[in-house]
Amino acid sequence: MSKVLFLNQPSMGHLNTLLTIALQMKEDGHEVSFLVPGIKNNNSKIEVFRVASLIPQLIEKNNIKVDLVTPSLLAAILGVALPFASGYNELMLAIEVGGTAIEHYTKQVINHLEANKFDVLVSDFAFFAAHIAAEYKNIPCATVFHSGLPFKGKNIPPFGSGLPIGEQAEILGQKYLRRERFIFSRLNSRINRAKGKFGLPSISTDTLSKPYSKWLNLITSAEAIEAERDSLTDNTFFIGPCFAKRKNQTTDFPFDKLRSDKYKVYVSLGTVFNNKPKVFQKIMNALNYPDYQVIISGGGAYEKLKQGFVPENVLLFPSVPQIDLLPRVDLVIGHGGNNTTNETLAAGKPLIVMPIGGEQGDNASRVEYLEVGLRINIYGFSENELRTKVDIIRTKEEFAQRATELKIELAKTDGAKSAAMLVELLAKSKKPLLRPKGFPLTVTNENRLQLLT
Repeated sequence: MSKVLFLNQPSMGHLNTLLTIALQMKEDGHEVSFLVPGIKNNNSKIEVFRVASLIPQLIEKNNIKVDLVTPSLLAAILGVALPFASGYNELMLAIEVGGTAIEHYTKQVINHLEANKFDVLVSDFAFFAAHIAAEYKNIPCATVFHSGLPFKGKNIPPFGSGLPIGEQAEILGQKYLRRERFIFSRLNSRINRAKGKFGLPSISTDTLSKPYSKWLNLITSAEAIEAERDSLTDNTFFIGPCFAKRKNQTTDFPFDKLRSDKYKVYVSLGTVFNNKPKVFQKIMNALNYPDYQVIISGGGAYEKLKQGFVPENVLLFPSVPQIDLLPRVDLVIGHGGNNTTNETLAAGKPLIVMPIGGEQGDNASRVEYLEVGLRINIYGFSENELRTKVDIIRTKEEFAQRATELKIELAKTDGAKSAAMLVELLAKSKKPLLRPKGFPLTVTNENRLQLLT
């Protein structure tokens, strides 16, 4: 059995995937632990800090050891601004946060690796220090990506632009290309500066334009729910969504209150951008009709929402057991985060995406490209516009049929088991793990064992 270290940025969305893989590897008999930036028992009222402080608690709740590296003050300050940014500015700020203090984190990771012997590392794609430390110590390091959105393709618009996928992508995306080049170039410069400090060779290609681990790249998605990409490497595997092993934080959800005679709409704006009571209120007002039952995960907006007008057809909660809830609803309205998007598609439900920033606009384009949902402008939508789009999805069978088709495809995968097997193979071989000739991009339950031969 192997000793595996998981390294994660202080983001709940990023943690969900890595924790699922870690739990699978623990179940398989491996020794697993985490290393994350953070401070335990942080009772800050600032939402970003509060959520970040929950990460080590959640890991320990699952009986996995977690060690902390000292956070960067600058990264923390920039992180406070994330929930207030939107659109392309949010993407730029998120990459800025990830690219800040790389040397600071690399040194701490190296110290941890020198104090503890690990066979293999598994890193969140945005924790760049992990890969530099792994290279410095010559330890295999797998990278986990939540989707294929950053990677290039013929009809793929610039990352973060939110433009439609299709033949016009290159023309429409011209104004974003300069900004994309600037972001990627700035990130590369910071990575190369850190690598230089530790005597490592520089990189020349853009870090996020293709999967960048020389060892193993895991994408928690599948070809069936992605547009075609042409920048994928020979050591890149689509493994399917990873969420089956996570323990739900809520165990007493009143599932008995869900109405079988109503069209059930679940609303969530994720874990970072959810403090938007006005948006939630507009959604509640728009769907305040007898045909609907609305289930809301209010997050940071919950306290304000419960003090205001909550229609009788609304079930309002601070949080919900999302994975268990999704199969029981008819439609999801969300911000387009990778986890919620993939989990919704795996549950076979259509979506209405109202992106705020980062990858969310690209996920809205992906949802429309897959013909499994619609998008709406979170800052300019009217109640009538939202209700009309909900009715379109409710009355046109094509959306539900397409959602079912994608569910069937995703059911052929098990991201946690595939990731655990591939990481174990990497730990044993100590060399880049390449797809066999003719092996498909997507690892399924049917073909997974072929990789062992």
